[in-house]
Amino acid sequence: MNLRPDVHMARLEPDVVLLDTGQGEYLCLAQGAVAFAQPRVGPAFILDESLAEEAAALGLTGEGASLAVPLPPKPVADLVGHADKPLTRADRLAGLMAYLTVLGRYHGRPFPRLLAYAAKKRRWTPAPALAALADQVMAFRQILPWAPFQGVCLYRSFFLLAFLRRRGFDATWVFGVQTWPFEAHCWLQVGDIVLDDSLDHVRPFTPILAI
Repeated sequence: MNLRPDVHMARLEPDVVLLDTGQGEYLCLAQGAVAFAQPRVGPAFILDESLAEEAAALGLTGEGASLAVPLPPKPVADLVGHADKPLTRADRLAGLMAYLTVLGRYHGRPFPRLLAYAAKKRRWTPAPALAALADQVMAFRQILPWAPFQGVCLYRSFFLLAFLRRRGFDATWVFGVQTWPFEAHCWLQVGDIVLDDSLDHVRPFTPILAI
């Protein structure tokens, strides 16, 4: 039985974690890896009949083409220690406009709406020079303390994504999970470079979704 196309799976042997993006909820199945198959194309499906029945009862199964985005490269670097640059008027204006985007598209919005915003890539954006991208991330770090509701990774990554798009850049929003203890986390990444976190912090997480 297939998982719904918007239910994503990460295999952390011997466990499995599911992310139901429709509800914005995670489900950790200890010792569950042997019960699932995950083809390269299309949604994952459940091999175990009793587990399939339980998943169906929870509304996790269905038909349709997979909506999953290919996962990003394994990160190998971050921007920790990159020097700040003086804030410009354009940086401050971009920060204000990005915060207005947060007010309109983040606060009170369901999880699928957040993902829909991230999925609207700027196709015309060229691959940025690392120095120029890093400068914008550093500008954002100086702006962030002036904004309310700081702290959670989901908010910070959404805000940074909105800011980068105002400055003509884009990034991949990565969601990762780990078990024992279970924890979910998200961050922005361009290629194999983590933008808004440290490499050491994200390294233990297995990606489950990237947009």
